[in-house]
Amino acid sequence: MSSAERPILVGGTGRSGSTIVGHLLDRHPDLTLTRPMEVRFITGNNGIADALAVAMRKPGSAKAEAAARVAATRIMERWFRRAPDVGLHTSVEREELQGWCERYLEQSETDPLGAAQTITRTIMASIARSIGADRWVDTTPANARKADRVELIYPDSTVIVVNRDGRDVAASFVHQTFGPDDVFAALAQWEQRVGRIHAATQRSRPDRILSIDLVDLVRTARSETIEQICSFVGVTVDQDMCAWFDANVTHESSHAGRWRRDFDADTCARIDEAYLATCERLVSAGVPLPSGE
Repeated sequence: MSSAERPILVGGTGRSGSTIVGHLLDRHPDLTLTRPMEVRFITGNNGIADALAVAMRKPGSAKAEAAARVAATRIMERWFRRAPDVGLHTSVEREELQGWCERYLEQSETDPLGAAQTITRTIMASIARSIGADRWVDTTPANARKADRVELIYPDSTVIVVNRDGRDVAASFVHQTFGPDDVFAALAQWEQRVGRIHAATQRSRPDRILSIDLVDLVRTARSETIEQICSFVGVTVDQDMCAWFDANVTHESSHAGRWRRDFDADTCARIDEAYLATCERLVSAGVPLPSGE
């Protein structure tokens, strides 16, 4: 089996540490981070995996056709150029991409699975050529909550789910230009996404999924977690990769416990109370919780 058929898809809730894992794996000589590092079009909202899911439920329906058209439109209009240096345009020419999308729509009418596999493999092959990659790593956060859907497209893919304390995730989102700007709305989003990730991984083939906690990777079990990741994806631990990690990723740089520092005492107490209730709901639903600080 070619390395291109065994991509590594890293994901999480957003702001959970998937970028750290992506950069870590990129330092391994056998692995290469995609450009852009979040390709988005496979597992992003209304992307190829979502369109395929609709087609598998309602083959040949108007909904399936509409979902495919939305996915193709988003590839060309949303994910082609997200910023001057971010988007599919960094590795793929627009004219080529337009042609692939047109063929995808034609094939989707009679063979939605084949269409999804063909356009995904074609785009990713172009990206891989542009960066000299044999086996690639993508860090689109939605990879985790679409783990089951992408299995149809890449049956031999592996998915690494990066978990992080929901309070830190929520605090981090507040400081971004995307996502919720209210810490309690961000915490509610974290709860929803954690639940969706759990459901998706439960529907996936177990040997495809590795779940790690960010706190283990950056503080409590650094070398052990790196060994776990490498073993899971089938590569040996590389000393240069570990040296890069030790030099660039520290407990402090991961901003663990930032929610306590970013808000006043009253707000922190309210966050903690809301998080406790969130965790109780998740546990009652059978969803495992990340390690906290």
